[in-house]
Amino acid sequence: MTKFEPFHTSRSLSDSVLIRIAVVTIMVVVIFLVFMPDPTLANKNLLYAKEKNSSLQNSPDVISANSEDQQNRRESSNKLVILTFGDIHKSQFTTARPILDKYNFKGSFFVPCDMVGDGSRMDWNDIKVLYNEGHDIQAKSDNNLIDLSRDKLDSEVSQPKECLSEHEIDPATITTFAVRHGNAVSNSTVINTVAKYYDMAINGFSNLMRLNCTGYEDQPNPQKVGRGELAALITTPRHQTDCRTFFDDGSITDANRYSIREWNHNAKDRKYAYNNTSIFNTFVQVVNSQSKYNDNDNGVINAIPLIAYHSIDNNRVKSSTDTSLFEAEIKYLHDNGFKVITMNDLAYDEMSNRLYVKNTLP
Repeated sequence: MTKFEPFHTSRSLSDSVLIRIAVVTIMVVVIFLVFMPDPTLANKNLLYAKEKNSSLQNSPDVISANSEDQQNRRESSNKLVILTFGDIHKSQFTTARPILDKYNFKGSFFVPCDMVGDGSRMDWNDIKVLYNEGHDIQAKSDNNLIDLSRDKLDSEVSQPKECLSEHEIDPATITTFAVRHGNAVSNSTVINTVAKYYDMAINGFSNLMRLNCTGYEDQPNPQKVGRGELAALITTPRHQTDCRTFFDDGSITDANRYSIREWNHNAKDRKYAYNNTSIFNTFVQVVNSQSKYNDNDNGVINAIPLIAYHSIDNNRVKSSTDTSLFEAEIKYLHDNGFKVITMNDLAYDEMSNRLYVKNTLP
């Protein structure tokens, strides 16, 4: 007869429970090991994502788009134009002004005081309206300076600034003097006289105004020899590296802040016999020719086209630019990201001896 042994039975039950617990634990561990995410795989996936994003950012299409956007912004900021209007023709007020307003541009208007109110010229009210609207009002001679005596020369140069000041144009803003005919480029007496009263002068012709005054020596000197006593002071151009007014030997430099060049629109109006297509195409070439000088990463402006207009009408006389052509040119500047500045936006750096646009690094 078999004996009942309680203790033995209890131990067997305990062993069975322990075995079952061990089995379950092993199964849990196995399942965990099988299905647990591989940390190295996660790292690989993260690295892949980063590389994929980097690859996307550096793909040719994205690089091209980003570079093009940056280039467009740089080109836009580096495409400048100055629009000047000489001899206060009434059409500058009645025709050019509304077109400039349409595109939110301001011009530099050069006023020979003796012409104010004379026939088809602007009167003082017109000039004051332009000034109050933010246009730039500057001075211009009435007569050909190189034909004047020294006494008459000083009066001719100083009088416009005095006259404009008397008509409530702030003299601090009258920084530039325009030499009639632009024919005193190398005339030291004229330039010394202008320098007594003004910071700069428009005096001579070129497609671009070089802010460091270099690059003109290879161009023909457009100056005509006058009949007056000052004509004999004309000198031949020599190489220079900045805008200082005199060489070390005391002779006048060919290009300086008193011989700023402009592009004479009327010369092209006549050259192309008022063929607006030909003139417009030339205009586009001229305003874009600055790109090889200004297309840089630091934003320094080295050259600016200075476009000189006179009468804006359809009369096709010596001083005329057709109205439709003028508007097409202004629209082109607007639509192609050009910034129109005035002569009052320019200044001269005495340390580097160069012109610069205010609020930019010289």
